[in-house]
Order: sequence, then C-alpha cells, then structure tokens
Amino acid sequence: MGFQTDLLKGLAAYLASAGIGATWKASGVYGKTDTAIVLRTVPETPDRVITLSTYGVDDDPSLSDSVLGIQVRCRYAGANPTGADDLADAIYSVLHGKAGLVVGAGAHAVTIVLCLRQSAASLGQDANLRWMNTQNFYATTHRPSANRT
Repeated sequence: MGFQTDLLKGLAAYLASAGIGATWKASGVYGKTDTAIVLRTVPETPDRVITLSTYGVDDDPSLSDSVLGIQVRCRYAGANPTGADDLADAIYSVLHGKAGLVVGAGAHAVTIVLCLRQSAASLGQDANLRWMNTQNFYATTHRPSANRT
C-alpha cells in the first residue's frame, strides 16, 4: 500500500475505535443501519456514511515533513440536519488538536505529528434527502522518502 492508503485505513480504524458509533470494514460491506467509514468514494448505501479522502497540501523539500489534507464527508439520513452535524462534531472532537498519533501498524504505520481542522461546510441534502457536510483537516505527518531525511 502507499502512504496515503496507509494513512486513510489507519485513520478509519482509529475513528471506528473512538466511540463515535461508526464502523470500519476493510471489505466495504456494511449493514443498512451501520454508520460506515469508507475511503474516497461516497457509496449509495448505507444512509449514514463517513468518507475519508486525502490531498496534498505542503511538502518540505529536504526534511520528511508533509502536510496532507484529509477531507471528512458525513452523510446522515432524515429530515433533521443535526444528525450529520452531530457526527461531524464527534469527529472534530476526536481529531482536532490531536498530536503524536500513530495510525496503522508495522510497515503500514503512519505518524500524525499534529491534526487540525482548517475548514468545514454544509453540503445540503443529496437527491435522497440525506444531509451532508464536509470538514478538512490538515495532518502534519512524518513521511520520509529517498530524497528527504
């Protein structure tokens, strides 16, 4: 696996273990009532989903410091938008300001030096009237490479 995949899978497992009521299954098979944690793609089902994606923000040219953006999209069924907001708030409480976090294990472990939320927005409702929002966290990571120490 690549660095970003290791980060996303490790973060998915970490969020699932954080007591926010979400489930991470590497198989991607979820029950209808699960709050699923998925990577990159927003699936049609289940109705409650947390989607994690990464994007590059900044890389030091010589030191092994990289900042990766982590987009966290939440979707929640129902006419009341607070379900999606409550889920986003729970994720914020787990991630914002978290320092010295190691996600994953062994050769797939990724060190997050510091994680901070940079922005958040409502995305309104989808075609099935499920409420959605997004948050963007910046994760300063230790990412050595052949040309950096």
